[in-house]
Amino acid sequence: MVALGDVTEALGIEQARLEPTRRGDEDSVRNGNWHLWTSDGEHHILRRYHLLRTEEDLTYEAQVLDRLTACGWCVPARIAGPIQYDGRLWAVTRFVPGQPRQNETAAQQTERGEVLARMHADLSDVDLGSRPGFFQAADLDAMGDFQGWDGGVELLREQRPDLADRAAHAMDGAKELVREHDLLGLPQTIVHGDFASWNLHFDDDDRLAGVIDFDLCHPDSRVWELVIARAQPDMLTGYQRAAVEPLTEHELAAIEPLRVVFRVLMVMAELWNGRQAGRFDEVLIARQLAAIRS
Repeated sequence: MVALGDVTEALGIEQARLEPTRRGDEDSVRNGNWHLWTSDGEHHILRRYHLLRTEEDLTYEAQVLDRLTACGWCVPARIAGPIQYDGRLWAVTRFVPGQPRQNETAAQQTERGEVLARMHADLSDVDLGSRPGFFQAADLDAMGDFQGWDGGVELLREQRPDLADRAAHAMDGAKELVREHDLLGLPQTIVHGDFASWNLHFDDDDRLAGVIDFDLCHPDSRVWELVIARAQPDMLTGYQRAAVEPLTEHELAAIEPLRVVFRVLMVMAELWNGRQAGRFDEVLIARQLAAIRS
């Protein structure tokens, strides 16, 4: 267990108190976050990054956050770091107040679409090139090579050959959809990467307070952003209404094929996680594969 006080000291921060934002992150290969109160009363977040993160791709993320901050967004911009400590990257970031909404209404989904359209507009002229270690979601060959898809499927086959066969079949089907709908030819922008309801914070008066978790921001298509944001028709309506350039027919036609790609990538992520943990979540894998068939 890492001594968090040593981490904050290495970051040059005098901490008065630390509290986890949620339990169970202490020893995870994934992100971990702690509320950090400094000796002078400031409230920040101490962040330990995912095992796959590198200093190069965190520089990309920081540039996106700095641009949005300059445009008036409240986002977790960097305050100190990153540093390497105990084999992981750590930083202190801005605290984003408020809470996510629970059980969005149709009107709130529409608002989330409008907020996303505004964010895309503020990032539309930012050219940072590719983000190291990131690929278009529809580039399933590159994604599979990076996350060891073939090795994961073969290990799964040792436990559940039926699930392994279904996963391989789903990947083949998704690649065919990529070709059929020219998903790699969709226009690109910088996407948040997980614009789900739980990553938008609202204040006590139900006004937008800020947006968190840009861990997956990278160049990709606007429709991929909507798919991974679990967009329903109301969110799409809000996006189209607020977008400077509404989605084209090609983009709209890509939504359903990209939903299949999304499910395959969820299986891919679980195969990677399972290889690190030494066991696979077979229920989660089966659920994603069943969603593809339905």
